[in-house]
Amino acid sequence: CLLGISLLSGCASVKQTSHSPEQLMQNANDRTRQLSQLKAWDIQGKIAFIQPGKRERASLNWQYQQEPLNQKLNLTSYLGINVLHLASENGQHKVEVDGEEYQSDDLEYLIYSLTGLTLPTEALSYWLKGIPYLKQDKLEYDELTQLPSKLTSRYNGQHWQVKYGKYQIVNQYRLATSFTISQSELTIKILVNKWTT
Repeated sequence: CLLGISLLSGCASVKQTSHSPEQLMQNANDRTRQLSQLKAWDIQGKIAFIQPGKRERASLNWQYQQEPLNQKLNLTSYLGINVLHLASENGQHKVEVDGEEYQSDDLEYLIYSLTGLTLPTEALSYWLKGIPYLKQDKLEYDELTQLPSKLTSRYNGQHWQVKYGKYQIVNQYRLATSFTISQSELTIKILVNKWTT
């Protein structure tokens, strides 16, 4: 279904070209309105979970459709071994770890109980676009480009911070390609090799 929607709406991917700050400039309110309309996307890249005395890395492939909610998220090791496979449809989430399948309507708790990893997937679907998930989320902007440089949030009773790195123009969207997401002693780093909208 997601693939069909992507094909119908057209695809655009990150191009490995650098853009000048002038090319990247966009009014913050216009950008938020524009990206609020982006309901389906796909990212491919790398993800790392860093905690005291522990570091885990994986390749990331996340296909997301907001309405109705359908998503697939795959984490694979550098040897190509599937670490985690997630499929969500209509509020039900299935996670496969070590060949076993588990199901719940609370995705974040399910991932944490199976892996010990905190992954705020619902909020991340907004934060990766550089827009607030909660009304009280606070964004800071680069002085020159007016693109988000940092987001802070009080999500699920915890303080989260997202720092945005390099931006690319993907179709008409200005999207970051590197993220540092931190909460207490956990740091999540995401490097996007390819955005598809």
